[in-house]
Amino acid sequence: MKLMYNLVTGEFIKLKRYSILWIGVVTVFCSVLLAAFQSSSGGTGDIRYEHLYNNVIWNNYSLAFPFLIVLIGGYLINREFTDNTLKTVLTLPVSFRRLLLAKMITIGLLTTLFAVLSFLSTFLLAMMFQYKDLSWAFIIKSMYQIIGVSVGNYIAVLPIIVYFSRKRNAFFTGVSLAFVYGFCGIFVAGRQLTDYYPVTAALGLLGYTGQEEAVYQLPIALSSLLLMLVIAGLLMIRVPRYEQLTNKPRKQRPKKHRNRMK
Repeated sequence: MKLMYNLVTGEFIKLKRYSILWIGVVTVFCSVLLAAFQSSSGGTGDIRYEHLYNNVIWNNYSLAFPFLIVLIGGYLINREFTDNTLKTVLTLPVSFRRLLLAKMITIGLLTTLFAVLSFLSTFLLAMMFQYKDLSWAFIIKSMYQIIGVSVGNYIAVLPIIVYFSRKRNAFFTGVSLAFVYGFCGIFVAGRQLTDYYPVTAALGLLGYTGQEEAVYQLPIALSSLLLMLVIAGLLMIRVPRYEQLTNKPRKQRPKKHRNRMK
């Protein structure tokens, strides 16, 4: 437990050197600003806080968070390849599986922090422009739904992060896949498939009210996210050893056949 705590702490210390975190901050703010524009685009003049945070949740799970989580998670893992630090870790009694687990925990904590930032941005924007129906009941509800759906997105993309952590620069493919993965949630949500699709499963678990006609099946939604955890765990068990990750296969030179004169 102490070793894992030290590994996670070390990951947060490394984060101070990475400017990619600012991409996360900008992405969160853009999601909230887009939600504010969507809430006011009706032209009725009746701008409600419930509409605002529902739009924030919608933008987060369909556009921002699946892409963002895989981008930052893949980047943190890929730095071990690009900085050639895997060879250094070979001298320590730490397996790549344990190092990868520490990074997964770090990414989960970062996801929660970005979700908190998303909630605070939503709340402050509503305060600034004096949105209607801004009550403590809606504030608390928006807090746990925004954070909860974001954590659900993290669980949904865990297998992608683990799978594409095995090769140098492979996370770029994972980021593209995660964007499509989240975007397809737009067409799945509200079509009786919300609970089956991992990216949207958390909507049912947290009682998302952005779609009034949606009927959620909580056991299916929970099973969908648990399946993602199982898949991620199995992929983590099967991760290669350090030697397989760091040693590049040597190219075999073609043998030259010389014609012998008889």
